[in-house]
Amino acid sequence: MREKIFNRTLFCLCAVIMACGTAANAQSPASSPAGGPIAQAGGKIASGPYQGKAPMAPMAAPDAVDAVIYSNLTVDTCTGCNYSSQNGYFILGPSNCFAPGATQWIAYPFVAGRTQAVTRVSLSITDYGVCVSTSKRFTVAIYTDNCANVPDTQIGLSVIAQAPAAPCALASANFGAAGVSVAAGTKYWVVVTTSTAPTQMGTTAVWWMANSAYAPFNLNDGNGWINFPDGAPGGFQVQ
Repeated sequence: MREKIFNRTLFCLCAVIMACGTAANAQSPASSPAGGPIAQAGGKIASGPYQGKAPMAPMAAPDAVDAVIYSNLTVDTCTGCNYSSQNGYFILGPSNCFAPGATQWIAYPFVAGRTQAVTRVSLSITDYGVCVSTSKRFTVAIYTDNCANVPDTQIGLSVIAQAPAAPCALASANFGAAGVSVAAGTKYWVVVTTSTAPTQMGTTAVWWMANSAYAPFNLNDGNGWINFPDGAPGGFQVQ
């Protein structure tokens, strides 16, 4: 039964991949970490593993622990990185170099661990690096939650961040003057978008997944556990 369900899922994934057209044709649309970009259910475009030209950077260290409101940035002792570059989801401006004309924005929820003003959000977002993007910037905002698993209303001002060249670097969104305050125990969303500004039109970035995002599966068919980098949630820290 599990095998039947899994085959049905693969069929759906294949249908979505075919619908991606030139985006999927750019590289092999496999779900394996060795493959290229993956289109997943609902049309959201995943990146596959980092294959950019810039060398992998040393792990980025977020700011002091005592200021942290939320974080899923945890060091993987095997890779030395505090997020994974095996999969993620694209952040795309309309003139991006991966799928020109397509735009993709991504949001992830968090529950505030303390009551304070947000000063900085560190994100595991880097330039895609496989094609040459004409811009590197994107917009970051904090939203309330509407209890329907989507963001509701923006609070405070949005800020601009820039995608560094390669993992394991972190993008930094400085909220120091944005006036965003959160309350302990309350659910919020970090929302990343692009605009039509020249500095964001061509952004082709990836929000790489947290190290906790792996979702291996076992079909009890003798092949054991299969590594599957789920792609979400992306890594980030709010402080």
